[in-house]
Amino acid sequence: MRVLTDFCGGNAQILNVEDNKVSFLPDLRDTDGDWFYWAFKVTGAAGKTVTFDMSPKNYVGPFGAAVSHDLYHWEWTGSKIGNGSGFTYTFADDEDCVYFAHDMLYHPSRFYRFCELHRLPLRIIADDNKGTPIPCLTLGVGKNTVILTARHHCCEATGDYIMEGILDEFVHNPIPNIKLIALPFIDADGVVAGDQGKNRRPHDHNRDYIEKPLYAGVRIVQELVKREHPIAVFDLHSPWHTGGRNDKVFFVRSVPEMRERMVELANCFAGRITPDAMQYDIVNDIDPGVEWNNIDKHITCGSWASDIEGNIFGFSLETTYFGESGNVVSQPKLIETGRCFIRAFADYLAAHGVN
Repeated sequence: MRVLTDFCGGNAQILNVEDNKVSFLPDLRDTDGDWFYWAFKVTGAAGKTVTFDMSPKNYVGPFGAAVSHDLYHWEWTGSKIGNGSGFTYTFADDEDCVYFAHDMLYHPSRFYRFCELHRLPLRIIADDNKGTPIPCLTLGVGKNTVILTARHHCCEATGDYIMEGILDEFVHNPIPNIKLIALPFIDADGVVAGDQGKNRRPHDHNRDYIEKPLYAGVRIVQELVKREHPIAVFDLHSPWHTGGRNDKVFFVRSVPEMRERMVELANCFAGRITPDAMQYDIVNDIDPGVEWNNIDKHITCGSWASDIEGNIFGFSLETTYFGESGNVVSQPKLIETGRCFIRAFADYLAAHGVN
């Protein structure tokens, strides 16, 4: 049996491998402090029952590890050990290569495949600091631009599923006079390398909206925003590992002047949620100055963009990694949530006569 991280998104310190037990921890690399992302593959374990232990950490979610055979389709193993310090998996006799992860990864090839399926004009807008291509997709025609971003923190995969749902809905039901620009991998280097991304030293991508940013992906967003003067910049994120509002979908209201508009959009979103989406309740949204939401508004993507003339919305949408009983994360549910979000945005625009 071998436990490896030699794939796009791989991350783990493999401490010990025995016949039926693997000990591991997240690889923090250039992370300041602690974080929870991990992903590895197992080969040569067919027919075995193996326990994967990461104690004293407890970064296995409430429904177990995410499991895949192709890095494209993901399910939950279904259970965890204790408070999340590990999980056990029984390999079928024909399971020669299995991927396990903290959450349902979104491999870059999935986005390329989505664009190819719909014959969308995907382009490489630049290379990241270490040479990884940064893709960009532009859809629609109109005087009003909307910019979508994801993976400022490269481990936060749920945002890309939300983005895929937004784009899928827009392809089939474009909003009149709206041009949509999507950047799915702001930290493209980190996505491929399997970094945590959050709290990266000396600062991470979503603290890089400064005069001279360190990261190529951030420079691209700044250039696009200054050129396009978008009416909205939606930055798609995942929250902390689990617990409280981290098990929900919620808006991060970072700009007090935007609160009233955000509440109205949130109500539109709640009204558009379908049974097939992750459920949403406005009570879980977080206001400026509450808990951790007290960051200088000029250094994060959404709040920096809110200072641009003509901007109506600049904020983060956070989508839980796992959900909770009765509202469990799956790939289809995340994608449907994205569809619901863009429908809600269309409702808001129509109500305010934005055209």
